[in-house]
Amino acid sequence: MKAAKRAPVWGGLLVALLGWQIGFQTPGAGLDPSWNAGLAMAAEQGLRFGKEVVFTYGPLGFLNSRIVFFSGLGVLSFLYAAALYVLFCVGLVWALRRALPLVLTLVVAFLAVAWLPMPLVEVGLLTAVFACFWLLDAQRTEWELWVFVVAAATFAAPAALIKLSTGPLVAVILLIALLGARAGGRRIAAYVVLFAAEVTVLWLASGQSLGDVPAFVGHTIEISGGYSSAMLRSTDVAAWKVTAAVVAAIGSGLALVAAAWLWGGRDRATRWAGTAIAALVSFAIYKEGVVRVDAGHLTVLFANAAVVWVAVGLGGRRRGLMLAGAAVVFAISLPVRPAGLETQFDPVHNVRFAVDQARTLFSPARRDTLIEFGHAAMEAEYGLAPRGLAAVGRHTVAVEPWEIGAAWAYRLDWQPLPVFQNYSAYTPGLDRLNAEAVEDPDGPERLLRHNPLVVQPEFPTADVDNRFGGWDPPEQARAVLCNFAPLWEDERWQVLGRVPDRCGPERELESVGAAAGEAVDVPAPGPGEVVFARVHGAGVSGLERVQDFLFHAASRHAVVNGQTRYRLVPETAGDGLLLRAAPGVVRPGPFDPVPEARTLAVEGGADHVTYDFYAMRVRTLPRIPRQSANATG
Repeated sequence: MKAAKRAPVWGGLLVALLGWQIGFQTPGAGLDPSWNAGLAMAAEQGLRFGKEVVFTYGPLGFLNSRIVFFSGLGVLSFLYAAALYVLFCVGLVWALRRALPLVLTLVVAFLAVAWLPMPLVEVGLLTAVFACFWLLDAQRTEWELWVFVVAAATFAAPAALIKLSTGPLVAVILLIALLGARAGGRRIAAYVVLFAAEVTVLWLASGQSLGDVPAFVGHTIEISGGYSSAMLRSTDVAAWKVTAAVVAAIGSGLALVAAAWLWGGRDRATRWAGTAIAALVSFAIYKEGVVRVDAGHLTVLFANAAVVWVAVGLGGRRRGLMLAGAAVVFAISLPVRPAGLETQFDPVHNVRFAVDQARTLFSPARRDTLIEFGHAAMEAEYGLAPRGLAAVGRHTVAVEPWEIGAAWAYRLDWQPLPVFQNYSAYTPGLDRLNAEAVEDPDGPERLLRHNPLVVQPEFPTADVDNRFGGWDPPEQARAVLCNFAPLWEDERWQVLGRVPDRCGPERELESVGAAAGEAVDVPAPGPGEVVFARVHGAGVSGLERVQDFLFHAASRHAVVNGQTRYRLVPETAGDGLLLRAAPGVVRPGPFDPVPEARTLAVEGGADHVTYDFYAMRVRTLPRIPRQSANATG
C-alpha cells in the first residue's frame, strides 16, 4: 500500500528527468524577451509595483522567466521553474495512475510531457488543479489535511505575485478544494491567514511597500480588464479553423464541467467543489486562448485543457472517460499546432540536458558567460550607434515602445514609465499614469525609441497589431511631444531629451458627429500648432461588455485619409489622438507621432461617433541632423 502511494512521487521524478525541459536561457531581443528583461531589472532595482511599474506580472514575475539577465535572479527563477515542473509531473502521474496500470501511466506521462509546449503551459495553475483533485479524490487524514493547508498556502503565495491573470486563481481554487473536502473552519482560517502572511512577507522582501498595495491592486485590475478589448490579433490561422477551434474550446470546457457535476466527486460537497474548480480553470484557459487567436495561443489552450481533463478525472468505472476526453482535446489541437513547436521525445538528450543545466546552476562562471554573450548578441542586433549612446549618456532613460532589453544590453540607467511597454496602457487611467511620469521633472531624463520595422522586425507593421505609434497611448504621446525634444536619431533609433513644457493650452475647435465608418474632415492647424481629437463612441459599452467578458470585444479601426487603417484601442480613443501638425512642429520620418490625417473615420463600436477637435500650440526647437543608416559616429 505504501509503495502504491509513493508511485506518483518516484514515477513523477522519473518522468520529469526523462522529459527534462527546464534550462537557463540566453538573453535576446524582441517584445517578449524585453518584458522579461523589464521584470528582471525591476526586481534587481527594487522598483515599486503599482507606482513605478505596472504590468501583467507582479514583483515576483521574474520567476516566470528562465532568461538569465542577472546571475542570482537566474538561479532563483531556474529553481522555481524546476520545482514547478517536477510537481507537475508528480501530479500528472498521480492523475493517470487512477485509470491506467503503472507502466502504461509512466509511458503516457512521458509522451504527454514531451508533447506539451511546457514553456508556454500554465504549469503552476495546472499543478494546483492536480493538488485540488488529489484532496477531493478520497477521504484524507487529519495529518494530510494540515499538510495540504501549509503546502497550498506556501504554493499559492508566490503565484499570486508572479502572473496576475492566473496567480490569484491558484489561491481561489485551493480554497475551494478545502471547502469541498470539509477541512473545517480552523484549517480554512489557517490557510487564509498563512497565505496572507506569506504574500505580505514576499511583497516586503521584494522591496515593495504596504502603502503601494491599493495602487498595485487597482492598476492590476485595469491592465487585466483592458487586455480583452485591446489585444485582439489578426490570426495566422484560416478563419474556418479559428471558428472550429473556438467552438471546440467552448464545447470541451462545457463538457468537462458537466462531467465533473454528473459523475465527479465522492459526495455532494466534493462534487460542487470539483465542478466549480473545473469551471473557473476552463474559463481562464479559454480566455487566454481566444483573445489573441493564433496557432500558438490555440495550441496552449488545448494543451492546458487536455491536462485539466486528466486532472479532474471521474468516479468509479467512468475514469476511462477522463482519458477519452483528454484524447479528444488533443486531437482537436493537432490542426492548429504550429510546425515550429518543439517536442522532447529523446530521453537520452533530455537527461544530458538536465545534467548540463545542473552544471550551470552550480557554476557562476557559466551563467556569467550566458550574460556576456547576451550583451554582445543584443548589442549587435540592436545596432545603437555610439552617438546615440552618447546622447543617452549617464542620464536616466525609458525605452519606447517595447525593446526594454536595450537598457539591459547597453547597461543604461533605466527609469521606466510605469506601463513600461506602452502598448499595454489599455485604459485612460494607465495612459494618464504614463503621461504624468513624462510630465514629472523627476521622471526619466531621456527617452530611447526604436523603429520596430528595422531594429527587431517581428511584426509586419510599425506597432503592435497595426496600431499607430503616436496613439499608443494617446495622452502619453502628447505629453512626450510637450516635454521632450529629439537630440539624435538615425533610421533605427531616436534619443529624446527632457525640455521645459513647450506646449500652450489646448483650445477647442469644433465637435462633429458622424455614423460609424463615415469620414469627417480634420481641421487644419494654425501656425506652430497640432490638432488632436477626442473620439467618443469607440469604447466598449452596454451588452458588448458581456461579449468582451465571455469572448472579446469587436475590433476598432481608424481610417486615415480614406485609405490607411490602424487598429484603435477602444478605451483610450477619447484620450486625444494626434492628427495633424503645422510645418516644423514635428519631424517627418519613422518617429513622427502625427499621421497627418485630413480625414478620419472610426469603424466598430457605437453606430454614432463624436469627434471633439482641439488645437495646441507647440514651440519649435532647433532641428537636429539625421544620421545615415550606416553612420557609426
